[in-house]
Amino acid sequence: MKISNYKIQDWLFQEADGRFEIDLAESGIQYHHLHDLNLTENYHLNYSLDSGDSKLREIIAAKYGVDFSEVMITNGSQEALYIFYQTLLKADDHVVTFSPGWQQSWDVPIALGANVDVVDLSKHGYDLNLSLIKPYLTDKTKLIILNSPHNPTGKTLSSATLTEIKDYCRSRDIFVLNDEEYLTDYKESIVNTRELGFSGCVSSLSKIFGFPGLRVGWFVGPKETIDQMINYRRYITVCNSHLCERLAEQVLNDFDKYVNRYHNMASSGLEILKKWIDTHPELKLISPQGTPFAYIVFPSHVDTQKFARLLLQQQKVLVMPAEVFDDKNAIRVSFGRPAEILETGLHRMSTALAEYK
Repeated sequence: MKISNYKIQDWLFQEADGRFEIDLAESGIQYHHLHDLNLTENYHLNYSLDSGDSKLREIIAAKYGVDFSEVMITNGSQEALYIFYQTLLKADDHVVTFSPGWQQSWDVPIALGANVDVVDLSKHGYDLNLSLIKPYLTDKTKLIILNSPHNPTGKTLSSATLTEIKDYCRSRDIFVLNDEEYLTDYKESIVNTRELGFSGCVSSLSKIFGFPGLRVGWFVGPKETIDQMINYRRYITVCNSHLCERLAEQVLNDFDKYVNRYHNMASSGLEILKKWIDTHPELKLISPQGTPFAYIVFPSHVDTQKFARLLLQQQKVLVMPAEVFDDKNAIRVSFGRPAEILETGLHRMSTALAEYK
């Protein structure tokens, strides 16, 4: 299967790797360290189950209010998404997805032979609703890929909009997938008001919990889909690390502590960012709705990929240019950082803006 180069990873791991001092690009909250977890138990290092550790699946199922059989543990949400696309789609199926967004959501379906419409949200004020989706639907539409709260814009679909999209798609036998990495109340998940067989979601410990290095994610959806995904997974990664799954259990058993930390750090960081934006009237902040990052729109003449390179090379600050999300004239800045790190990074950004002009 031939597939395009992954722009986000090219930027992070080729151009930027080892060249920055301050990371305002990673889209999760400030990461934790190993000593933040309890490693006194003598965990076994045998294989885990292909579906994921049973106790961990039960913990996650309870948080969503679904059955244990409707949860699969994966190596991050990206593996969950990849396996899901491989399981659901076949050649000539039709998929609707949106940019700016995650390249995987269009390039993997295209590589599988699906026909993909990528709807440009920048032409609609970065807002999404059912009326925007309807013109793209055909009798071959198999899947609509949502991301709410949205990466990179930080916008969140209202429950009314999400329900309207789900109900309409259910009537047409279209599966609706939502990437919910930044959802902190799983009772608000797309899967909690679904008809079996028509919706699913992914999430992980990477973004709001601050444990991307554990590589623990999950897919929640219909049992029939889960069973097919488990079988496909046997041909690639087989299972997760049992050690990482046991540590994930610790994290989720302390759910409120980590979510409160997330909200506190994101809230204080957003205030710092807003004050900084006030000193740069040429920039427009798209107010984030439940994410630890913000999308900042630049004047149309600014090449934001060029600016991001200048910021990296001269100021050693890493941000995400809109170009990696199939957009332009914007950057994504993560503010879920300790105050000193964020303030230093923003100060250096001001210096780079003055230099760019």
